[in-house]
Amino acid sequence: MPGQSAPTPAAWHPPRTRLLVDVLVVTTAVALVAVVRDHPVDPWTIAYASMAVATMAARGAYVRRLEDSLLLVLVRHVVFSAVVALMATTTLRVLVDVSPGSGRSMVAICVVSTVALAVARIGGAYYDRHAHRRGTRTVRAVIVGCDEVALRVEQRLRARPDIGLLPIGYLDDDGDPLTTPVAGRGLPVLGTLGALRQVLARHQVDAIVLTPAENAMSHSRLIDLVKQAHAARLTVFSIPLLHPVLNARTEHHRLGTLPVQELRPVDPRSRLYRAKYVLDRIVATIAIVVLSPLLVAIAIAVKLSDPGPALFRQRRVGLDGHEFDILKFRSMRQADASAPAWHPPAGSAPGGVEGVDRRTAVGRFLRRTNLDELPQLLNIARGDMSIVGPRPERPEFVARYSQALTAYDARHRVKSGLTGWAQVHGFRGQTSIAERAEWDNYYIENWTFALDVVIVLRTLKTFFEADE
Repeated sequence: MPGQSAPTPAAWHPPRTRLLVDVLVVTTAVALVAVVRDHPVDPWTIAYASMAVATMAARGAYVRRLEDSLLLVLVRHVVFSAVVALMATTTLRVLVDVSPGSGRSMVAICVVSTVALAVARIGGAYYDRHAHRRGTRTVRAVIVGCDEVALRVEQRLRARPDIGLLPIGYLDDDGDPLTTPVAGRGLPVLGTLGALRQVLARHQVDAIVLTPAENAMSHSRLIDLVKQAHAARLTVFSIPLLHPVLNARTEHHRLGTLPVQELRPVDPRSRLYRAKYVLDRIVATIAIVVLSPLLVAIAIAVKLSDPGPALFRQRRVGLDGHEFDILKFRSMRQADASAPAWHPPAGSAPGGVEGVDRRTAVGRFLRRTNLDELPQLLNIARGDMSIVGPRPERPEFVARYSQALTAYDARHRVKSGLTGWAQVHGFRGQTSIAERAEWDNYYIENWTFALDVVIVLRTLKTFFEADE
């Protein structure tokens, strides 16, 4: 703004050098294959390289997002773009100019360039995240609103410094910073909406996050705030008023100059979900056969470690409230019938070590490596569970949480899972039941086969992490 000496806001969008780096990577890969295979760099290889990068750009590879799984980025952008470019180039080559023996060279170029792009993307992502954690190249943000949603925004941004969006305080029209809902629980209130110019003058602000505040700020005030922020070259993020019901199926339209959102419901009875369940049973059956030597070895180790059955059975609640017996390798000694009943802390789910630690030596290893969960492949093959879905809970806890949380029962729209979206985000064992239900319902509302693949890969990545 005129008359202000505040530094230029940090750019949220990634620099154009990323596009140049990808062009250089693909060009180098093409040249490398050409040298190794003694294949001349003809117009088709140049067309492939150009089409691969152009497809990545068209799919949003050069648009920075708040949070995007690196695995999804690699699949959606790198692998998809390389395959599309190869198919298109090969089709054109066959129709226009068939060159004997060049097909394998094109495949080699595709494979090498895909690997090179993936390495470049992973390296760039880790460099960015390391820089953000160090506090460099960080975008400083002010949150507009002081209700519970605003507090959740602050907490999640602070928990993810690798995103690079650092909250520094709030703007709110309620006036007294000591009486706001975030008082004593979050960052300070820096001023009112009308004091935006003064806040910008006193603090280095790069972005503004608008939340659907409970005090219902007028649209005109918010629109004026956005215009001021844009005039100051600030990036503006806005959490929609209907954010609890928006999902990956939401479509964006235009009615003349008016933007319109089409809110599409999720259908857990759709053919895609039925296909998912059929695939689950096939994969689980194959896994049981392949892992049978390991399953037998673990069962023998459990039997030798402590008298009693090798398998532990417990009643759980799954799809549509259906109860079934979940299977695990037994990791604990038999419970003392005279011991007092254990109850999880208020607001927390059960799990992990409940009460007295009765784990055997073998059980500790099984818990730490999550190998005690492998018998649930039988639950999946039998149709009680899915590979990916909300973790099933005991009937008594389901009854309690369903009364306390209105959104809890929504998780029973789909089959329970061996692993889930909440688990790969750290909500395992005695963690917040409200947060777990929120992540599980997000998974259901935004489910795709690609998301299942990401969850399985992230589960494998953390397979040997401690689960106390």
